[in-house]
Amino acid sequence: MSSLKRRQFLKTLFLTPLSLSLFLPAAKAMDCNVLHPLMPPQTQFQGQCPICGMVRPMWARTWIRFKPFQGVEQVCSFHCLADWSIKTGQTPTDIMLAVYHTPEKMIPADKAFVVLGSTAAGTMSPVSKIVFDDKTKAVEFAEHCGGDAVDFQGALAAAKSSVLKENKMVKARQLKKGKIVEPSETDRCPVCNMFPARYPYGKCQIQIKSGKTFHFCSTQCLFAFMGKQSLYVDTPVEPFLIWVVDRNSGMWTSGRTAFYVIGSSKVFGPMGYEAFPFNSIAESSAFAAENGGTAVGYGEVSVEKIVPGWRYPPKVLKTTE
Repeated sequence: MSSLKRRQFLKTLFLTPLSLSLFLPAAKAMDCNVLHPLMPPQTQFQGQCPICGMVRPMWARTWIRFKPFQGVEQVCSFHCLADWSIKTGQTPTDIMLAVYHTPEKMIPADKAFVVLGSTAAGTMSPVSKIVFDDKTKAVEFAEHCGGDAVDFQGALAAAKSSVLKENKMVKARQLKKGKIVEPSETDRCPVCNMFPARYPYGKCQIQIKSGKTFHFCSTQCLFAFMGKQSLYVDTPVEPFLIWVVDRNSGMWTSGRTAFYVIGSSKVFGPMGYEAFPFNSIAESSAFAAENGGTAVGYGEVSVEKIVPGWRYPPKVLKTTE
């Protein structure tokens, strides 16, 4: 071996470990197809998105936290953050975003760099939004996996521009997968024994983790059930998903993030007095201004506030879980 070739060989041998050590972190940052959602679910992550019902142990890579408002303090994605912002008419504060490739790390929104529209899997939207804590990593990722690197405000604006259209697709998918279950003609309300399917704008439901669904004809019955389950079922249940119907669009929406009008003396529902659900605080406020009543969030609703002088019956025929 000539002295020149020998020197080149030794140089290559010496630099190879260093080259690998520099390359591997970059390769990890540019991984376009990491496991998302996390399977099996990672139980060190805790939380559930009140907008769509998805859980953090599976969707931790795109999780978002913020200062509590109207009982909501976390969502699974930019899609649901945009949805909540539209519902409330304001952007949450103190926002923290999970770093996609290291979801145990959360960073302030103003320190984040987001790649829009890459080939990596996102959450709730066909346009993924992949969060990085370093601009160079974000730009490199976009070069290798597609998309554009933007700041938090740019990513949120993009999510807001498409959320209403995406919601229609999301609801169709939730119905297909059984996350929302339309009542059948024979399903009965466990509170009043009426048929929820006959009341397209009154129907609502609770789904528990086992997949069992309790259908109600009205929000009055829903909140009566929630207020005293022992009267209606032998074994009290923990609601996993709660769905109500938006009075304006007729679409299913999360009961936990809907806004309700209670106390109207002009408009009545299947059981008389109701908590009329709306998809946004603006819509509920407009309805209250026209028809009387007060617009409130989910946490402020109870059957006692819905029905003046409400009293539970001493006994009803219970539904067996």
